[in-house]
Amino acid sequence: MTKSTLPVMLTQYLAATPVDQDALTEMVQLIWETLSTEQRQDLMACPPSFFRHWLQLACISPFSRQYLQRHPAHVLALAKGKTTPFPVLHHSSADVFNSALRHYRNARMVEILWEDRKAGEQMPKTVAALSILAETCLQAACKYGLSLLEEKHGRPMTATGKPVFFTVIGMGKLGGKELNVSSDIDLIFCFSENGSSDGPRPLDNSEYFSRLGRWLIQSLDQPLAEGFCFRVDMRLRPFGDAGPLCISAAAMEHYYQVHGRSWERYAFIKARPVAGDAHFGKQLLEMLQPFVYRRYLDFTALQGLREVKALMDAEQGESRQDIKKGQGGIREIEFICQSLQIIHGGRHPQLRDSNTLSTLNTLHKLGLLPERDFQLLGKAYLFLRNAEHCLQMVEDQQTQQLPNSDREWQRLACAMHYPNVESFRTELDHLRQQVHSIFVQTLAPQDQPLHGQSEKGQQLWYHAQNHAQDILPDEILRSLHFSSPSEIWTRLWRFAHSRDVSSRLSTTGRLRLDHLLPQILDICGQEENPDALLLHFLNLLEAILSKANYLALLAENPRYLEHCSALLHSPWLAQQLARFPVLLDEVLSQQQPSGEWPSILHTQLAYAEDQEERMDTLRRFKNGEQVRLAASFWTRQLPVEDLLGQLSTMAQLTLQTALGWAQQEMERRHGRICARDGRAAAFAVIALGKLGGQEMGFASDLDLIYIYDAPPDAESDGPSPLLASTWFARLGQRLIHLLSTLTRAGVLYEIDMRLRPSGQSGPLVSSLEAFRRYQQQSAWVWEHQALTRARWVAGDPQLGAHFETLRQEILCNPRDSNTLQSAVRDMRKRIFDHKNIASGAFHLKLSPGALTDIEFLVQFAMLGACPLKPELCQNTGTAAAIRALMQSGIWDKQHGSVLLHAWQLYRQVENERWLNLQENNVHADDSAHWDALQDASQQVRRIWQEWIGSYTD
Repeated sequence: MTKSTLPVMLTQYLAATPVDQDALTEMVQLIWETLSTEQRQDLMACPPSFFRHWLQLACISPFSRQYLQRHPAHVLALAKGKTTPFPVLHHSSADVFNSALRHYRNARMVEILWEDRKAGEQMPKTVAALSILAETCLQAACKYGLSLLEEKHGRPMTATGKPVFFTVIGMGKLGGKELNVSSDIDLIFCFSENGSSDGPRPLDNSEYFSRLGRWLIQSLDQPLAEGFCFRVDMRLRPFGDAGPLCISAAAMEHYYQVHGRSWERYAFIKARPVAGDAHFGKQLLEMLQPFVYRRYLDFTALQGLREVKALMDAEQGESRQDIKKGQGGIREIEFICQSLQIIHGGRHPQLRDSNTLSTLNTLHKLGLLPERDFQLLGKAYLFLRNAEHCLQMVEDQQTQQLPNSDREWQRLACAMHYPNVESFRTELDHLRQQVHSIFVQTLAPQDQPLHGQSEKGQQLWYHAQNHAQDILPDEILRSLHFSSPSEIWTRLWRFAHSRDVSSRLSTTGRLRLDHLLPQILDICGQEENPDALLLHFLNLLEAILSKANYLALLAENPRYLEHCSALLHSPWLAQQLARFPVLLDEVLSQQQPSGEWPSILHTQLAYAEDQEERMDTLRRFKNGEQVRLAASFWTRQLPVEDLLGQLSTMAQLTLQTALGWAQQEMERRHGRICARDGRAAAFAVIALGKLGGQEMGFASDLDLIYIYDAPPDAESDGPSPLLASTWFARLGQRLIHLLSTLTRAGVLYEIDMRLRPSGQSGPLVSSLEAFRRYQQQSAWVWEHQALTRARWVAGDPQLGAHFETLRQEILCNPRDSNTLQSAVRDMRKRIFDHKNIASGAFHLKLSPGALTDIEFLVQFAMLGACPLKPELCQNTGTAAAIRALMQSGIWDKQHGSVLLHAWQLYRQVENERWLNLQENNVHADDSAHWDALQDASQQVRRIWQEWIGSYTD
């Protein structure tokens, strides 16, 4: 066959190829000669784009060219878009199996390369297809190897006769589902438990699965006539080449707990089960999650990551032509992603992703990667991975080396769809330079002083470490603006010479502390009250010295240190953070508290083994979330109304949780109370006051009433039966005990039941019917005032709905306006007369024009207006009611706005003062809000006087 016998179109395309024209012509001639007349006709029916693509692939990939020469009919399969199916090999010999596996791999590889070099961005599809190919071969080899072992040695079992499972963990590119054209596959083998197989020739499980591992490696890696399937690298397993090929899950967990190194955490980011038992593989990786990702923002990982980065820097000197290891290469992009994953993955589970492109996207969404860097790194990663594929598809060799000849540069430019080598190299160099500039900034050490005054702080800390206590550095202390130099020096010196600092701190911890203390001293020197701030800092440091992650958190990140300073201005937050340092990283991250409280609480309670532990867990949950809310509020990230709403939501969740426990305990001891239809009788908790109005502050207690709905003569069906009234009374008492008992974690809430019918002299619980009668026949106006802020918060929702119907009915009863006015004024006077307010002080709640006046004005308006506008009943909160009264036209906007502004101001100051450990009595010299409070109270008093009349005369 001569060249002239080829179709003209083929000879024209051959003449346009940049390299290997003779070899390409030989390939085309051989294939054309092999095809039948009918096959040639089918081929020539393809569009010109098919022939251009065929010759481009054959030009840029001699591996593909040689495969098609050996298997000419495969050109027709490519033309029709067919995919080679996996062969049926159930009863084949091992030699036949391995040969067929390689043939399948080579065929699929050519098909993947065919698709990869089509126009458009194909890289994500290519790496996914290559990863699936590797998994398919692995899984087939694993299944076949197990069948060989079971035939000889039986199935592996535990000592108690239960099945033992085996998994193959894919690491690196395979784990990330981003395998390249000629990647090694990095694997780790693990089995679930020790024991032995149950066959005629039993093997210890360790030996059994080691043999399986050796079979897998040989099946995939051994070169045969058809080549290899996949090169296997086992060096990432525990103890590397020196360790056993396969170990148990328990041994693996122990290894990473005791011996795990920083680079191994880095490697496990991309770990994924790829063969064997997938469920066991997932369980294994879940068990190892705490090793890879810390629950806190993990700045202890920085040193390890910097060591990895230093090794990369050292390698780059000899890797300028390497697009993976060289400057601005693939590894730098992966390092940027994985370092951020290591640091933040514990707090952001969505970052626990093994794929680089999807991780880049998540980092951008979380605000951890700027827009410009995100766009550049994504573009560069696609470009470099495509170039890597084009280099490797030449001879199916694992290489990332750029060409060293003009001919190979032409091949690469052609493969990358560039018109010439110069344009390709310009783009390559530009992208690598930009990537490297981002890489250089990643984990850059914070060498600059935080406030430009580190010299003073450094001097003072050095003095405290190296001089006697009686040598007071008065000049340095005063230059940092400490008002009590002697007291501050004594405290700092004692801290520096404490046992924890002087003898128990590790070398790394000492370096961190020496880096941190001067910055803290300088921050304090910039603040209004440096003495108190430094004392709070020292108390916190004493709590975290033994916890390297928290010390690193502050030492490694000046932004967090500044935010910590802002939080420590609150004495209450300072106390809580020193008491519960585990909360430090979470409040410093400045994230709004999670809205997933029920699921978080459920997860935490799952580890509690008894009621005492559950009570402690519930208190720790509430304490922790309250600290997070307080930090957000203190730093002005959380408006006061949002704060009050979230505190109320948290209280309601804890109530519902504790009520469930109380009901379970009552049913266990006394059985259930049943209604007439046989279903459990209903019980509901109704909140009034701050919880009822969804406006709880940090210091609020819970005003509650209990109602139930059961036949009067009903009796519980347990071993110690009780009448319904007694049963529900004990249920209520049990709930109070669960909420208000002091445990190691403190008290959840103080409970106030005085607003129940007949107050303290009345029964603890009331039936719905008894509550109705009392409200309609006996209740005072002030009790109806309280009802304006009542709502169901726990227990039976249907009974809660019945209560709401009754509440609306009562609130909508017509009232004589004069009588209502007189009753509200008299109640307010009684409160005023019995509460002593310090002279010259303004009490945020009780002073004339303060919160109580606003609340009474709202309740007065609600009781008067609800009969005319029943829709007002749905508003139980003070702020919500003010807005509703304005919107409905009951109040004009001027008066409503005055009251709303005053209410917001009072609640803001009230909660700020609580975080400052200050009381509600405000004096002119202890609050920056004094003038605003005086102005607001005067305006509220004018409105009160106009609508209700004086109660202070």
